[in-house]
Amino acid sequence: MGKRNKVTTRDIAEYTGVSQSTVSMILSEKPHVSFSKETIESVKSAASELGYRKPEKSKSSKDTALSKTIFVMCPILSNGYYSMLIHSITEQARTYGYNVFTISTIRDASLEDFYLNMLSDFELKGIIFLYPPTKIAQANILSKQLPLVSIGDKPEGSRFDAVELDSKKPGQILGNHLISLGHTHITFISAPIRNKEIGRIHRFEGLKKSFKEHGMDTSNLKVKSPSLATYSRYTPDESEYQNGYDLTMKELSSNTASTAFVGNNDMTAFGIMSAIIDAGYRVPYDYSVCGFDNIPLSSMSQISLTTIEHAAALKGREAVDIIYKKNHQKEQKSKHKYTMRLEYEPELIVRKSTGKAKQKNVTNN
Repeated sequence: MGKRNKVTTRDIAEYTGVSQSTVSMILSEKPHVSFSKETIESVKSAASELGYRKPEKSKSSKDTALSKTIFVMCPILSNGYYSMLIHSITEQARTYGYNVFTISTIRDASLEDFYLNMLSDFELKGIIFLYPPTKIAQANILSKQLPLVSIGDKPEGSRFDAVELDSKKPGQILGNHLISLGHTHITFISAPIRNKEIGRIHRFEGLKKSFKEHGMDTSNLKVKSPSLATYSRYTPDESEYQNGYDLTMKELSSNTASTAFVGNNDMTAFGIMSAIIDAGYRVPYDYSVCGFDNIPLSSMSQISLTTIEHAAALKGREAVDIIYKKNHQKEQKSKHKYTMRLEYEPELIVRKSTGKAKQKNVTNN
């Protein structure tokens, strides 16, 4: 008596080979979730065998303190795009009497795993991802317990609600714009491109598609991104800008054939523009620059960045609306379950950072 339980849900998860959130939901008998009979029996058997004892719950802290709260999973707070989303989410949440907590994961899979496991033990209004989750299976399971919505490119295999953006479309739109200005050699500057970074991958694929549709040589479309080790040396608040700056400086010093640069987002594009100016060139007379996201700084007269608008404010509000509708459906005990999918069409915003291609007498590198 009085001894603290030594066996945790993580121990059971490692023993059975299922996720910790699955163990937690089975042992706490969460409503509105379902698992196979074999999985349930395996978890309960392991719990009994290992001597697991269910900890005492504090109803006041778990069942009421966060019961009207939406958690927002954000990769980085220094990017104006995510700030716009968080602001719109917070404003819309207030109309429903919801609170909002924001978590920055820095796209670290272990942090994402930790927070998903932690949040699975609480009664929440919902979770909103501002980027494609890395832990797809875990997010799918959690979405059976509470509303979970992702904003952006929806990852393959996901079964949760989404306010989508097909990033191939804006990539193609920017490609078409630059080609119409006579640009035949373009460099795409990006943060690390890994399999989970589907937005970055899709934006480059969209550029490539525009080249193909215009019968142009896709080898004239270059992509530059750093290694994860190099990128991790930047501090989070300056990583995107500094990466754009450093990679552009390297391209310019190599006598690049490109007459236009495209950043994977506006923050990267700002770094590109600074590098061009510091190297003694002019935007757009020597090099054109484009970004994605249309954050507020992009419209400033000193920057005037050509970019893509994809309704960040509207997407934030829609994500909250989905959570409200799902909770209302749960309260009504509706037998009809559904997954919502909304998509906003991207819009090209042409400003002063793009112009006609300058003729260059250089050879391809």
